[in-house]
Amino acid sequence: MNPIGEKQVMKAILFLFALALVPVVACADFSCPDGTHMACLDEGDSVCPATARCVDADAVCFDARACESSRGFICGSEFDAIMGDYEKAVNQYNQLISENVDLRKRSLDQKNCILNASTLTDARKCAG
Repeated sequence: MNPIGEKQVMKAILFLFALALVPVVACADFSCPDGTHMACLDEGDSVCPATARCVDADAVCFDARACESSRGFICGSEFDAIMGDYEKAVNQYNQLISENVDLRKRSLDQKNCILNASTLTDARKCAG
């Protein structure tokens, strides 16, 4: 054989040897923390540790500290419905406060009118 052919054969042998070692090297770096087990996953699968909560990728999540820990996460649509009810209650409360202020003003005006009336007829006009 000529020397160039031997070099090519030697390169091919080294290349095949290196190629054979790639899976061994790749597998040698894989390890699991103590107390855990390996898992085989299909594409799109996800792993959730026991210490975490897993939700769908399109879920709307809020900070767990914002809620009671026993109740967990809340769906975005449920949150929107609750906020809608909350806003209705706030508007109703504000309307009642406004009506209360108006009634108090009317009552005070009547009281002042009666106190300032000089005759019984004037006082009766204040109450009517």
